[in-house]
Amino acid sequence: MPGTLLVDVVTPTQTLYSGEVRQVVATSPLGEFGILPMHAPMVCELGSGELRLTMDTTDREVEVYALQGGYLQVALDQVTVLTDRALAIKGLDRADLQAQFDALKSERDALPDDSEHIDARSDLQREMDWLSCVLTVLLHH
Repeated sequence: MPGTLLVDVVTPTQTLYSGEVRQVVATSPLGEFGILPMHAPMVCELGSGELRLTMDTTDREVEVYALQGGYLQVALDQVTVLTDRALAIKGLDRADLQAQFDALKSERDALPDDSEHIDARSDLQREMDWLSCVLTVLLHH
């Protein structure tokens, strides 16, 4: 379709999206940026936040993903998003995600604050950061 971008959103375990879109909006460590057809070639680092794929010209059909870091490449109207973690937010339950976050926080806070438990605390914090990112994107939509 003319005036579109071919987009692939890929994690180490799966391809979350592969198809044509009208616009991509992503989050870098410095803020949001948009990509339209005929965009100049580029590679950039992605931050934690939102990835929006607009399918039509009316902005009514939009797929939204929460993602945590990665890279985005634009070349000849092809956009490739490589990320360690991404999740489509459509159909997610905010209360369930909040309950998961609270459970992780309780588990982290219950651990002794000593060097023996530093890895466990770090792993729990990483999961909390991910859920916080997902919740923030979900609340925005």
